[in-house]
Amino acid sequence: MAVVVKWCAATCAVILAVTIVTEGTSVTWPPPPSWLNKTATARYLAHSADWGVVSTMSNMFPDTPFGIVQSFADGPVEKSTGIPYFYVSKISTVYANIQKNNIVSLTVSEVESQLLCSKVDPETPTCAQLTLSGKMIPVPSQEELFARTALFARHPQMKDWPKGHNWLLLKLDVTSVWLIDFFGGAAIIPVEDYFKPWP
Repeated sequence: MAVVVKWCAATCAVILAVTIVTEGTSVTWPPPPSWLNKTATARYLAHSADWGVVSTMSNMFPDTPFGIVQSFADGPVEKSTGIPYFYVSKISTVYANIQKNNIVSLTVSEVESQLLCSKVDPETPTCAQLTLSGKMIPVPSQEELFARTALFARHPQMKDWPKGHNWLLLKLDVTSVWLIDFFGGAAIIPVEDYFKPWP
């Protein structure tokens, strides 16, 4: 009996840990497209990732780039748009920075998936990275319902964040797409190709 109890305690601890880590993660990363298909890989990363690093120019430290982790969604699980939507507080660092300069970059990495990158360094080219750049702007009124629904579906805890923090729906108006997913250098993907229907 002691052995059973010890096994159960260890197993339950592992199950609990996995549950805590995965709770709220709404996307199970599917297998990636071929590295030869750059556009599909870019959309795969933009849709599958739940968070990335938003880089802005700091409002606090003059002439200094500043990166901060930010949750986002490009749509609900079943619909990819390629447009990153954000839920940003007016008291956040990101919001303060974009008041000065709203040109930003969003970087996501396939390392988040823990599929192919679990045994390689995150900087290895085969562990795909995507950087989308453009202006972070308010979500137009006709897109608000879609953006809010997508964000709350992918990030359920957002619904319970403090109302007094004055949350805004923002999106990245993408003007450039940079991708590296294999050796030989990065690919610059035309924006019009990036926004073609996928998958």
